[in-house]
Order: sequence, then structure tokens, then C-alpha cells
Amino acid sequence: MKLYPIQIHEGLDAAHLQRAAQLYYDAFRRQAGPILGINEQAVAFIRRCINPQQALTAIFEDRLAGFVGLQYGDQSFLRLRLSQFVDRFGWLLGRIRFRQAALFEQSVQAGDLRIESIAVDPAVRGQGVGTWLLNAATDFAGRQGFKAIHINVPDTASDLFKLCRRVGFNYVSTQTRNFLKPFNINNYVTLTKIISLSGVPNAPLTAEQ
Repeated sequence: MKLYPIQIHEGLDAAHLQRAAQLYYDAFRRQAGPILGINEQAVAFIRRCINPQQALTAIFEDRLAGFVGLQYGDQSFLRLRLSQFVDRFGWLLGRIRFRQAALFEQSVQAGDLRIESIAVDPAVRGQGVGTWLLNAATDFAGRQGFKAIHINVPDTASDLFKLCRRVGFNYVSTQTRNFLKPFNINNYVTLTKIISLSGVPNAPLTAEQ
């Protein structure tokens, strides 16, 4: 079964911020939990860090079905600041948690776009939402004139790796991150999709899976 019609929007509406924060926490619970703490407080913290302009959202029947968080230039989907961690955890622990969160930060070259995060409502997984979102991110990159779009997939996310390959992302490298083992990650796989000089993706968009 596929969900139709799914509407793809640039940006994250204020009405969907809370749900986006919950989806983010649920998708990255194994990494976010040890740093941000228990569910309710962690979700509230994530909500305060979200940059709504750095998202593409999938809307089905006025509900947030999923989103991709984007990083390009000096903007990212999650804006993590030391002051936020100090306010939440105190002077010392806040600094420790901030440094832990910074371990997950990754750079993106000028002229390229990186998918920082992707999350889909568990109730609609397997119904094409992830495909729509990845294709929408590729389309967005083409319209904005980016040269390439990248995504770093942790070794624990085999389904996401397979989905990215199906929609035209190519394997580039595997990065070993031993310092992330306490957060249940050993390696990141980097996948890339080159955007053609005409400003359109180098492969046709599909809506399968």
C-alpha cells in the first residue's frame, strides 16, 4: 500500500515542530538518549534546537508523515549551542553533553548539500514516504544549484542504506568512528548522488518503496 497524495513542503510548519522532535528522537534514540536523557525532556530539547527552514516535510492528511533535515552552507537542521546544554544540564554536565553531541557533527563542502537526518512516522513506514523524501531532497538540490547531495548512514541502518541505493545514491566510503561506539555506532557509510550541470538529478525520480 502506498500513501497518496503525499505533499512535500519546504520548511517545517510550527504546528508540526513537536511531532518532528518526537520522530527525530524515536529515529535516533540509541544515539540521542545517552546524551539528552529521557524521552519527554529530550524531545523538548530537540524541539528548541530545530531549524525549521532546513527541512523538507512529507504531509499526509494534514499530519507529518516524515521529514529530512538538510545541511548546507553554515546552516544545519539541528542548531546545537553550548548555552542550550548548560541551561538544560548545568555548567559542568552541560559542557560534557555538548562535547558528546559535537562528536556527531559532520562537515559539508561548499556547493554541496548533506542530508543531516531522515525520519518517518513508524505508522507509515514501508509505504513510500522515505522514497518521496529522498527524491524531494535530490530535486531540491538540483533546483538550488548544488553539485552533489550526500548522506552518511550509520552501520546500524541497513534499511536506509538499501533505500538510498535504490533511489540512485552511490557508495563512496566507509568511515570508522571508534569514539562513537558508546553511542551504538561503529561506522558511517557515505553515499553520494551527483547533480548534473543542468541543475537536475542525474537519475529519474521514482516513488517506489
